[in-house]
Amino acid sequence: MFRRILIPTDFSTASEWVFDDAVRIAGAHGAEVIILHVRMTWGSDPNELRFPADPSLYEYAETQELERLRDRVRRANASVETRLVVRQAPDPGEEVGRAAAELGADLVVIATHARHHVAHLFVGSTTLSVIAQPPCAVLAIRYGIRRRDAMQRIIVPVHAKQTSHAALDLASRIGGEVHLLTVCRDGDRPAAEGLLREVAERFASVTMKQVILKGSDIEKEIVRYAEKSDADAIFLNAVQEVSEAKIDIIRHASVPVMIVPA
Repeated sequence: MFRRILIPTDFSTASEWVFDDAVRIAGAHGAEVIILHVRMTWGSDPNELRFPADPSLYEYAETQELERLRDRVRRANASVETRLVVRQAPDPGEEVGRAAAELGADLVVIATHARHHVAHLFVGSTTLSVIAQPPCAVLAIRYGIRRRDAMQRIIVPVHAKQTSHAALDLASRIGGEVHLLTVCRDGDRPAAEGLLREVAERFASVTMKQVILKGSDIEKEIVRYAEKSDADAIFLNAVQEVSEAKIDIIRHASVPVMIVPA
């Protein structure tokens, strides 16, 4: 299902956080891991580095860091093939999307960040750029959350107006138990039951649990259910640009969130 998994890195602790998850997925699917580092340049001059230095210094530092990450991949799963790619661009987020398309990646695994000692969580600018217009499936993993050994319980939210079931299709192919979930008010429960029944019939071969949550704050209810059910991931559709509501789920969920383009 996954052939090439792209891992963007800025050599920070947060970006390294996702490596073990990416390698685990690569090992399960026989995929190649592409480690990508983007040197930042000026928008007015894409050829001029923002932090000028002799090219040999950049190459030495990158080689040391990238080889260290490559060794980490080997230790986790020696059978996983790795490739090291260095590019330069004024906007790392745009370059990650461009690289994913040019290199034929079908999954990007990227870290999100949390402000230290502050309750408000935020998504880094590069990560935000990648998930806002995903070039392929993007797995966003919040730095510091509990690690999962596998995706055994996957939450897939649905609603009546959606036009794509790409997230559910991907979740069904990964396997495990899918929690098909919708949030509604009391008066809308019959319609919600009909929606879940209709969607479930399309994926009759999938082990599926149908869940209706009462409430009006959809994002909060999804995040709360993920924690209560001890889920391993939340899969969300991305038909167009990812909405602020879905970014809120990524920002607050204590599980990895997969963004799946139509």
